[in-house]
Amino acid sequence: MAEPHRSAADHDPDLPAFARRPAGFASGPGHLVVYGNPAFRTMFGDDAVGVPARESMLDLPAEAFALLDAVLGEGRPMARWVERPDGTWRLTAVPRSDPGSGEVDGIAFHLRARADLPVTSRD
Repeated sequence: MAEPHRSAADHDPDLPAFARRPAGFASGPGHLVVYGNPAFRTMFGDDAVGVPARESMLDLPAEAFALLDAVLGEGRPMARWVERPDGTWRLTAVPRSDPGSGEVDGIAFHLRARADLPVTSRD
């Protein structure tokens, strides 16, 4: 697996959110990563797509994967703060459902650095 790439731009507040907030889709109980945005690929490496999350997102704590398991099992959105070597991140995950059966078959997730505050007003 390729070593993840990191740059000073990872936490640059002048970058648009999609460029600094890793996000992806995972499928099934093994959380096979089927898509990762450019920020996800920067954080975890290009080879992280196509691999189960537990094998590719190695610097996330066990609590992160417990959250992904709970979202898939309970079929409802959840979030929590997780620690990585580069700081504290907010992991948010939502269930994805099969359009035909309505059965939850995967999750969408994203990470936001604690320092990357959401925009609440434009004043």
